[in-house]
Amino acid sequence: MRPPAPDLPALLDAIRRKPDRGFHWLALAAWLCGRGRYDEAAAVRVFWPQFRDYILAGHSAHLTLRRLARQPALWGQRARQFEHQRRAHLLAPA
Repeated sequence: MRPPAPDLPALLDAIRRKPDRGFHWLALAAWLCGRGRYDEAAAVRVFWPQFRDYILAGHSAHLTLRRLARQPALWGQRARQFEHQRRAHLLAPA
């Protein structure tokens, strides 16, 4: 039996407390994906270091994610393009 998934406030609180822990961001991406918010999940998975920097600069986690939610398709497209380019680079012959 799997443990219950954390709720959004708990995930945001964990990110607020330790924004440099990638695990919390990936848990948030999984939470978003589990709710059908695939574009936002892809963006969080790929761009979490930039979102972390916003929070470390004094922006709230909630506001940072609201900005993402305003244009999820755009963020998702950029994230998938970045992942595709990174994959192609890693698989390219040396």
